Amino acid sequence: MSDEEDGRRPAPRRRMAIEVQTEHRVLQDVPAELLREMPLLDQGTALERRREYVDLHDPARADFRAEGFEIVKPGQRIVARTDVSEAAWAELRASCERVARRAPLRRAS
Repeated sequence: MSDEEDGRRPAPRRRMAIEVQTEHRVLQDVPAELLREMPLLDQGTALERRREYVDLHDPARADFRAEGFEIVKPGQRIVARTDVSEAAWAELRASCERVARRAPLRRAS
């Protein structure tokens, strides 16, 4: 008997960061092998209190600790630290730093 015949549906496949690389500056310089192993949280997922996450839409925030009431909104791209290797997390944080860094203002002559 298949999963559909007994009323259960197979779990949907999670999107990976490699699939949205062109949409986010933060992911541009992250090696593809790390992006292939970097799952994005599904819409509607509740963030766990005190766990660390990166919001790809807000690199200036870099990694943040959830307060426990946040939920992934439609279109929001969130990576959980617990879902990636230490190397991938370090690369993601470094990329956030590079993107969020503002160019220095030019001095008037």
